[in-house]
Amino acid sequence: MRLTISLLATTLLFFQSCSQDVQKVELSNPGFGITASSIDAADEGVDIPVLMKTDDIIKGMQFTLTWDPSIGQVIKPSLTATNPGFTISASEGGLGQMKVLIFSMTGDVFDTTDPIIMNIPVRIINPESPEFALAFKDAIFAGPSAIAYEIPVSHAKLKINR
Repeated sequence: MRLTISLLATTLLFFQSCSQDVQKVELSNPGFGITASSIDAADEGVDIPVLMKTDDIIKGMQFTLTWDPSIGQVIKPSLTATNPGFTISASEGGLGQMKVLIFSMTGDVFDTTDPIIMNIPVRIINPESPEFALAFKDAIFAGPSAIAYEIPVSHAKLKINR
C-alpha cells in the first residue's frame, strides 16, 4: 500500500513539474524591458515583445542589445502599430551587439497605453543551450528639451524550449 501511494505521489509530482510554465516577471512602473521567461527553439524564429510603462513623455530612446551569437540570432526590432510616427535605426548585430536608436522626425511622443511598444525577432541557432540572455545596455530615454529619464530596465534570461 505504501509503495503504491509513493509511486502515485512521485508520478503526480513528475507530471506537475513537467506541466508548470516558468512564471513571467512583472514589469515595474515605470519600467522597460522583456517580461517573457521562455522562448521556443523554432526554425522560423519568434518575436519577443518589449514593454514600456511610464507616465513620462518619451520622445526617443537608444540602447545596445547584447546576446551570445553562438546561441541565437537577433534581427532588427520593429515597433508596434501604436507608434507609427517613429523610426528605428539599428546596426547589423552580427557579433552579438546591436545599437538601436528610436526617434520621431516630427517630434511625436510615445503612446504607452499598450505597454508592448516593439518586438525583437529572435532565431535560436543552438537549441541545446539551456537559456538565451538578451540585455539592454546603456539605455537612454529622452523627453522634451533633451531631458533624460531614469527608467528601470528588465533584461531577459529566456529558457529555451525544445
